[in-house]
Amino acid sequence: MAVATAFHREAVSGDPPEAIWPWPDDSGDCHCLTLRYSAEEGGGGDVPPLPPQLLNAAQRRKAEFIAGRRCAAEATRRLTGYAVFPGMGEDRAPIWPEGVIGAISHSHGRAIALAGSSQRFRGIGIDIERLLTEEEARDIAPQALTANERHNLGNDIDPFMTGLIFSAKESLFKALYPTVKRLFFFEAAELSGFDANGSASLRLTADLGEDWRRGNGGSLPLLPLRRPAAHSHPSPALREK
Repeated sequence: MAVATAFHREAVSGDPPEAIWPWPDDSGDCHCLTLRYSAEEGGGGDVPPLPPQLLNAAQRRKAEFIAGRRCAAEATRRLTGYAVFPGMGEDRAPIWPEGVIGAISHSHGRAIALAGSSQRFRGIGIDIERLLTEEEARDIAPQALTANERHNLGNDIDPFMTGLIFSAKESLFKALYPTVKRLFFFEAAELSGFDANGSASLRLTADLGEDWRRGNGGSLPLLPLRRPAAHSHPSPALREK
């Protein structure tokens, strides 16, 4: 369900969000947009209003919020015909327009948003991360990986696999949180498979709700966004009805 897509041109400030959908299947009623941005400008273009929670935030946080909402607004426009900047709830989760669900992520100057029809999907999640260094992977692994995952990966912490598991679980959280309405952490799911095509499978290790029981699982496509200086890997999670 995933292929690698190369981005050789760095987007300049003010460029519109770029539509990407490189997976071989047609997951209709869903749109994915990405945008490069600077910490100073948030990607230029139309600027969404800042929520009260961010009025006193650092410029970097404001920029990533703006860039992510610009991607989300274009995704909703392609889906519904109307561009809407999702608001921010008290729990800081995006507030999508009626009939739309989605997720937003940003990392090191790239924002991405994935939005789909609530008539088709129960949850949508996406996360984008740059490749971890070995030191970062060693720091993250004890929190992001279960004991079983660490055992399966062996004694040497692999930065790619550690980052993949971290990103996949972040995507899962975003996909399920609007439904389960509760916080859950990295130990609530674990990697159950990963193939050469870049599809990672997760399995729940805890009951998160009536419809999300321990042992439930599914696959999440991994999409490498290659750039000359760095790599980012968004991991979308789609939960169909």
